Amino acid sequence: MKTKQIKWQILELFLLGPGTRMAVWKRNPTVCAWEKFKRITGMLRADGFIESTPGTIPMQSVCQLTTKGNNSIKKWKEANK
Repeated sequence: MKTKQIKWQILELFLLGPGTRMAVWKRNPTVCAWEKFKRITGMLRADGFIESTPGTIPMQSVCQLTTKGNNSIKKWKEANK
């Protein structure tokens, strides 16, 4: 049985909509530990899969999928049906 890489599991959490990193992680904290989630989302941001925008609360950003991230996760899901 093929298991999902953690990055794909994390990107799937963003399909439910934008949110703070903590809010997105809390959607399914069993994917990985909080520290690992922060590290991987940082890499996904650097690679252009997610982006951060200013939130309604000062000093709190909201993360969401970019077009690249959205297209990538859809293609990955199609290939792994």
